[in-house]
Amino acid sequence: MEHQIVVLIHLICAVLFVGAVAMEVLIFEPVRKIMGDEIFQKVEFYLFRQIRRTYPLAIIPLYVTGFYMYFGHVENLGGFDAFIATTFGQLLTLKMAFALGLLTIFAGSPFFFMHHRQTTLGGRVRHFLIVTGGPEDFRIGRFELIHYMALGFGLCIVIIAKLMFVL
Repeated sequence: MEHQIVVLIHLICAVLFVGAVAMEVLIFEPVRKIMGDEIFQKVEFYLFRQIRRTYPLAIIPLYVTGFYMYFGHVENLGGFDAFIATTFGQLLTLKMAFALGLLTIFAGSPFFFMHHRQTTLGGRVRHFLIVTGGPEDFRIGRFELIHYMALGFGLCIVIIAKLMFVL
């Protein structure tokens, strides 16, 4: 029963996270072309600040449950060597690599998207957590590339997750 609850939490968080990224690519990018970059820059900046405050509510449990299940599978199969020798283990490890890539994109997003003038460690941490600056600091030109990369990683994770139980 405990495992099923962990899986449920993991899936709900994954749907929220990948769904939000998909919405940004499939909805916001076409709207950007209609609105123009100047207006979109302001809208996306305030949306981005809200995302940085709320996404961790889905991302932290997503990764905690993911690591919990990954290492549980490793333990159940008698160690990493036995685990990685299976197709399931190889696919799950590949899925974990894509997930870590996606986490890197999310964690680096304040620095990818925002000019930051913070030079001290405390200032950089504050910028990372709450996104300091204003709409004029938002780097609109990086929106499309980073979001397409994140969506690609998310879709790969979903496909690999399905393949793990088919192959």
